[in-house]
Amino acid sequence: GAKFFKFCKDCKIADSKITRTDIDMLFAKIKVKGTRTITFSIFKSAIPQLAAKKYGPGSEEKLTDLIKKNGFSKSSGTKAKATRFHDDKSQYTGVYKNGGPSSVSGHKITLSKMMDRSKANVRGVNYRYDHNK
Repeated sequence: GAKFFKFCKDCKIADSKITRTDIDMLFAKIKVKGTRTITFSIFKSAIPQLAAKKYGPGSEEKLTDLIKKNGFSKSSGTKAKATRFHDDKSQYTGVYKNGGPSSVSGHKITLSKMMDRSKANVRGVNYRYDHNK
């Protein structure tokens, strides 16, 4: 029912005359009992009922023209607004002003370095591999 309503909304069938409730009730009426979907032939049988509700009896052609005109899916993904603290790099402060933090000091970590048990400084860096000395 939700996709049928989205179709009706995208095609501008849903308005003040045809509400979501009307569309949901029509969908429940036309679908086969125990199923959650409708076939194309069942959909075509619903067109006269939608047309009668929207424009009055005998106006199927007017409704099909409306569907042809507006009958493509409309994606409405969320667009993020511009944020000056994120987008404007001249506003960056601290570490981020200089390119951001690094999790590794740029030195290659090997198994032999990891298993080396020689003395280390206060920060846990092995004296043998301390490049800041």
